[in-house]
Amino acid sequence: MTTAPTNECNTYVVQEGDTLSEIGEWFHVPWQELQRINHIQNPDLIHPGDRLLLSEDHNVCMVYQVQQGDTLTKICRDHGLNDKDDPGKLARYNHMLDPSVDQLADKLCIPQEQPPAAT
Repeated sequence: MTTAPTNECNTYVVQEGDTLSEIGEWFHVPWQELQRINHIQNPDLIHPGDRLLLSEDHNVCMVYQVQQGDTLTKICRDHGLNDKDDPGKLARYNHMLDPSVDQLADKLCIPQEQPPAAT
């Protein structure tokens, strides 16, 4: 039986310039899996505004409640992300227009590694 994930970050709204492979890489989900669970006929044709389910049976992200004094770099470092390259990606995939802004959103979705396959 498949249990639907409960995390509010388990869907992603496609933005201009996104590709299925880049979305999959950021969220640690193979693009083929994104294609399958979202019934996408052509993986090269996704459109801004499309809502993608990121997983059918587990949470691929955690919801992080932003704390006073947080920066994108600090959040990345604290969550095992590359603090040099990933702050921009964290901003992008959370739909932040200006990643240098001091006033961060209340909550951010931070990708997690996929759980090991059941044996």
